[in-house]
Amino acid sequence: AYILICVINFNGKDGCLKCTVSGEYSHVSRTVVFPTLRCPLRNDQLFRQRAYGNHHNGQDTPLLRIPALDMIQDFVVADPLHLLELGIMKRLLTGWRDGSLGFTGKLSAYQIQCLSTATVNVSLPKEIHRRMRAIDCLSYWKGTEWRSFLNYVGVVVLKDILDVTLYNHFLLLFTAVTICSSDMYASMRPIAQALFEKFIEEFKIIYGEQYITSNIHNLEHVVGDVNRFGSLNTISAYPFESYLFQIKNLLRQGNFCLEQVINRMQEKKVQQTNGSNQLFMPKLVKRKGFIECEVREGLFINNTFRNAWFLTKNLEIVKMIDIRMNANSNIIIYGCPVKKYTNFFEIPIKSSFLYIFLSDLCVNNSRPYTISDILCKYVTVPYKNDKIVFLPLLHTL
Repeated sequence: AYILICVINFNGKDGCLKCTVSGEYSHVSRTVVFPTLRCPLRNDQLFRQRAYGNHHNGQDTPLLRIPALDMIQDFVVADPLHLLELGIMKRLLTGWRDGSLGFTGKLSAYQIQCLSTATVNVSLPKEIHRRMRAIDCLSYWKGTEWRSFLNYVGVVVLKDILDVTLYNHFLLLFTAVTICSSDMYASMRPIAQALFEKFIEEFKIIYGEQYITSNIHNLEHVVGDVNRFGSLNTISAYPFESYLFQIKNLLRQGNFCLEQVINRMQEKKVQQTNGSNQLFMPKLVKRKGFIECEVREGLFINNTFRNAWFLTKNLEIVKMIDIRMNANSNIIIYGCPVKKYTNFFEIPIKSSFLYIFLSDLCVNNSRPYTISDILCKYVTVPYKNDKIVFLPLLHTL
């Protein structure tokens, strides 16, 4: 975006795309930091008049010829892959492990081992295609692993590892990101804005002003992008990164790459046109040893432990036992509702507001449910004393 709209880079003192904050050079971290909050926002009219001085790099972007394009609001800084997962979550976890955020929060070797064991023991549902790896493999983690840690795993495994102050600070980030990750929480976005700002303010106190880089600063603008374009899943770079991988796999040799890609894509298009690929959902699919229900795109239910849990619209946590089709060809799910569950955390808001619960897995007798009863699928993360934390699989909400 910085190249497209001809402005200085993100680490320049006037590099923020959204507001007029002026960065300061830190001789401690040897980088530009942005400790000031709530600066005046930039607007399209002043940008087109080149009124922002050093923010512009001296050239005019051809995008100025598009009158309907808002040069500020139509460019996203809240891409979760690069801002939240490969940016902030990676910075925090490597900082806690290696001490690169100062000695505040640096974990001992024993704590790192406990954290690593707890992380590896998490069994994620089939919709998440990568298993979690150990903490000593952080350099090799992919974006999906950082996303799983931020959205599901970290809030549980860090609870008894981090200092209380550091954990409560992390909860600010986790809660705000969760709210912004589904339209189901849209009414809570003002709360997310306040939590992001509080996270930045406390980051300065806990870790030091020298670590308030552009990524930390841009948290202030996440809710604005989400309000304009939709939840974080809507503005994520993951589909494009995945499609680049698919394009790469279309190549058979290093010559005439563009021509190869065009030919292979045309062949796939013809194949899809000739095939009968119309999907009807929900549908039952027979797997080896069990029957699976594809409730809707991206939501599968079967009786393996990691894929069996869902939340109903009546806020029952249910473990699927069996799936059958009745005489009217309607799919009936037989499941056991959990007897008792509580909040997993109480601050900054009650976890129940996000449909996150802690339970001991005591269940009632099986009863039938219809597909329309399902609100979302659950991710299950083990906690101490044989308890389980249930977190919504965010794209299914």
